[in-house]
Amino acid sequence: MYNIYTFCIEVENMDTHRNVKILIIDDKEKLCRILKKDFEHMACKAEYALNTYETREKMKIYSPDVIILDLRLGNESGLNLLKELKTTHQHIPVIMVTGYGTIENAVEAVKLGAYDYIQKPVNFNEIHQRVLNAASHKHLRDENIELKGQLKLDNNILITQNQNMLDMLEKLRKLSERNFPILITGESGTGKELIADFIHHHSTRKLKKIYKVNCAALPENLLDNELFGHEKGAYTGADKIFKGIFERANEATLFLDEIGDMPLEIQAKILRTLQNNEIRRLGGKSIIHVDVRVIGATNKDIHEMVNKGQFREDLFYRLNLAMIEVPSLRERREDILLLVDFFLRELSETLGNHLKSLSNEVLKIIKNYSWPGNIRELRNVIHYMEAISDSDIITLQDLPPNLLQTSVQEENKFTKKPGDSMEEKLIRETLKSCRYNKKKTAEFLKISRKTLYNKLEKYGIQL
Repeated sequence: MYNIYTFCIEVENMDTHRNVKILIIDDKEKLCRILKKDFEHMACKAEYALNTYETREKMKIYSPDVIILDLRLGNESGLNLLKELKTTHQHIPVIMVTGYGTIENAVEAVKLGAYDYIQKPVNFNEIHQRVLNAASHKHLRDENIELKGQLKLDNNILITQNQNMLDMLEKLRKLSERNFPILITGESGTGKELIADFIHHHSTRKLKKIYKVNCAALPENLLDNELFGHEKGAYTGADKIFKGIFERANEATLFLDEIGDMPLEIQAKILRTLQNNEIRRLGGKSIIHVDVRVIGATNKDIHEMVNKGQFREDLFYRLNLAMIEVPSLRERREDILLLVDFFLRELSETLGNHLKSLSNEVLKIIKNYSWPGNIRELRNVIHYMEAISDSDIITLQDLPPNLLQTSVQEENKFTKKPGDSMEEKLIRETLKSCRYNKKKTAEFLKISRKTLYNKLEKYGIQL
């Protein structure tokens, strides 16, 4: 089976594979000693345990990067021990070794949280490679969590190993400690809201919640009311006092998403609030003092909007004290496979399904596609393919039609060789899956039969 985690080695420094700590759990001591010796020859560190009791004792004093666990430990169940390990040491990848039963045993192990599985007789080169893959995955996770910005915030995850992103996050850690406004810019789908969460999490206000308003989702009168509130009797139907979000976010953080879509009149009121730290409810006479840290975000060219008079220059300069631009996904391509890995695992854990992987052809498209919708588009594509796919391997036929067509068009700009064409591969795969029925193949590809015949002739495909 193709395993997506082989790509972790490509993005990781090979020096991190030295001194990988391994715990071997198997009731056959001779095999344990052989594996321990072999791993130590490969500059790894290894210990072993023969049963559940020894495993518990070993884990008290030894912190492995990877665990190799036999499915059967004499009279004990390796699956039961796996459940225990995933409860007490959930971030340590476990590779199951099985020489018994059917493939269902391995599938069950993966559902319980095993990182991978391998069948006996053990081929050392193969298990060594699996261990390095698992160690790379754990290293990336640990390094991101502790040092570089994989951060869980209100059930949202920010994942990156792109140096520009990492530099940006480090700058934001410092800026977060101050209470001045921050403006986040970047294309739609790049994760600006996650960046706002990151800022709040590292600020002095992190014990309070972060309040959020999408300025493009409300018409002007409702947005005014949502931001600043109203007094009883301010308008027909205002039968009680309503506190606006500025008032509710006192001593906390307020995230104004799509701030570029905010009407000019509202912009003026926001400016006064930032300047004077005070608001007035609609229909009210008294001034209410507020202490709110504002984070704004927009996917528009804010400089051009200022030049065209669509965004107040004075408000821009008030927010421009710290302006951060989030890179697009095509500018951080090294993150694509990490994000694919995360989304697939997230789906597997949420749905309780077997972890799916991508075929080489799909991986090529995923890595080379321009992703105009950025991370949001990538996530939607992964969700679509996982739902459509009937097997553990996601193939070209599972791609959304528009993504496939765009990829073929992009490829054809750079290659005219039929043998290298993604289109040819797709046609051949579809023909095979449709049992070489040309009518069904044309219907699936959403092309006419005449177009299909022309392409068959073009690529020299004979039936």
